[in-house]
Amino acid sequence: MEDESILNIYAKGEQLLDVTQAMLAAATADDWDEFESLEQRRRIMLETIFDNPTMDESTKLNLVDPIKEIQLIDKAISDLITQQRDQAAEELRHLKHAHEGNKAYRIAADE
Repeated sequence: MEDESILNIYAKGEQLLDVTQAMLAAATADDWDEFESLEQRRRIMLETIFDNPTMDESTKLNLVDPIKEIQLIDKAISDLITQQRDQAAEELRHLKHAHEGNKAYRIAADE
């Protein structure tokens, strides 16, 4: 019975890893709606696994390797999000500059 429980936990760890890899793929493809959907799914999976009062510590240790991999992928996702944020900020600066130029042109044209 314990072996079955360990296999089940290992399978859940692999599912978490699969969802996290799909999150990275969605982020890379700029599909943020899909990313958010996957992130919510992963959060529920994590809660289901780690809020299980019947799971002992030795069983949770079977999740160490998948969790380490998930952390590496999360770092890559974080880097992509930072890149997107910086790019959006740069585009906003360009839009503000263009708006200011347009406003100055309108004022000069009215004079």
